[in-house]
Amino acid sequence: MPKARRRSAHRSQRFEDMALPEEVLGVLTEQGLDRAFEIQEAILPDALAGRDVLARAETGSGKTLAFTLAMTSRFRGRKVHRRRPLGVVLVPTRELAVQVVDTIHPFARALGIRAQLVAGGMNIEKQADAVARGVEIIVATPGRLIDLAERGALMLDRVETTVIDEADHMADLGFLPQVRDILAAVPMGTQKMLFSATLDGQVEEIVDAFLVDPVSHETVPVAAAVATMQHHVLAIDPSAKREVTARLAARRGRTLLFTRTQLGAERVARELVEVGIAAAALHGSKQQGLRTNVLAGFRQGAFPVLVATDVAARGLHIDDVTMVVHVDPADDVKEYVHRSGRTARAGAEGTVVTLALPHQVAKTRSVVEGAKVEPGWDEVADAEAPVLAALGGRRPSGEPVEDPAMTKYKGAPRKLDLTRGGRRAGADASRAEERRANEERRASWEEDPASRPGAAPRSGGGRRGRSGTGRGGQSGTGRGGQSGTGRGGQSGTGRGGQSGTGRGGQSGTGRGGQSGTGRRGSAGRGRPGRGGQGGAGRGRGKGSR
Repeated sequence: MPKARRRSAHRSQRFEDMALPEEVLGVLTEQGLDRAFEIQEAILPDALAGRDVLARAETGSGKTLAFTLAMTSRFRGRKVHRRRPLGVVLVPTRELAVQVVDTIHPFARALGIRAQLVAGGMNIEKQADAVARGVEIIVATPGRLIDLAERGALMLDRVETTVIDEADHMADLGFLPQVRDILAAVPMGTQKMLFSATLDGQVEEIVDAFLVDPVSHETVPVAAAVATMQHHVLAIDPSAKREVTARLAARRGRTLLFTRTQLGAERVARELVEVGIAAAALHGSKQQGLRTNVLAGFRQGAFPVLVATDVAARGLHIDDVTMVVHVDPADDVKEYVHRSGRTARAGAEGTVVTLALPHQVAKTRSVVEGAKVEPGWDEVADAEAPVLAALGGRRPSGEPVEDPAMTKYKGAPRKLDLTRGGRRAGADASRAEERRANEERRASWEEDPASRPGAAPRSGGGRRGRSGTGRGGQSGTGRGGQSGTGRGGQSGTGRGGQSGTGRGGQSGTGRGGQSGTGRRGSAGRGRPGRGGQGGAGRGRGKGSR
């Protein structure tokens, strides 16, 4: 049976009104923070008191800072043992783990405590050594934490506070069995704080099994989290999608684009670089050091456009993202909310644009209705549509720029091989020229069928032939032949032969043969086929040269 959950009525407004150490207040002041967000006002009193907390809050609400303030304040001045942390924060992805550690570090340093990142895709020996020296807080992905525990490099018997962040995303990724194993190794009765956008299914089971008399907090329902943003759906013609994407990416400000697949993210980023827009891709198959480097560059403003799969939609906080573009529409309401939540964070303004192809319009309409938003709908036939200019879209320069993923940024790993993953996968002038040529060919094909290479004849029934019924022949019925019925032959019925019935042969019935029956043989008995110099043989004649 689900446990009864008390709801706190406590609401404070200023951090200085809370029981926070002076060192913590000093860091908050340095960061320009003096008033708590709603979820922080709700959580901090209970978290500081050591109670179990169950919180459901909108994306970008500031919950990371809430549990950071609580944990660092509680562990101030505490003695730590080797391999035995006092606090554990479990997160679903490496990117979120890096972000949480970055949030904790300023407060930990001010209080003289340490926080350590423990995540996959990084050097496990270095992580084990750091934990062995003793740290107060570890921020971990479940798999790597279990790896360290099985090595004996990490013990959980002295953990006093455990945070499970983005629990619903943990469930989506199949991590909750590992989370259960970790919680089972943590002493029962110690503080647990669970944060999730939804509280059902497997998440509910975790709550009932491990949280003791939790105080429940809920701010704005998750479906309403995107209501303060400006939403637009552009019903676009398929042939215009690439250029429309480029126009939106070329706008002023920081822009985050979402694609459904990893290959799609790489392709879109490469196409943007080729037309003069500095953009980099972020997805799960990219080597961890490169992912860290790309995020560092985007956060620092080194380049304005990040193209990501949904790995970036959960929990990541990147300042000043003013537009999110769903290059591939979201599949459901939850995905739409979390993608869109990368903009308009913490009360800031933001715009969300969805590009919907004709077959995606009905599904997109259902998703935005489920998210309880009323977007503006516009038909976009080409990149000159007025709505693109109204959204800040601009024409890119058209000249390739340097791939920003090939630059090392501050905060990236010290040993980072930027050639890994293949510099050839990036954009360059020759690729851009090739793409432009292909676009011109495609456009000419659509606009003037008569101008296509080998266009269909204006008279007669042949395919590509100028006269007669042949495919590609000038006369007769042959495919590609000048006369006769052959395909590609000049005369006769052969394909590609000058005369006779052969394909590609000058005479006779062979494909590509001049005369005779053999392939490359001047005379003899070949198997009827193609490529022989004489007759009907296909290269396997027994004749003499």
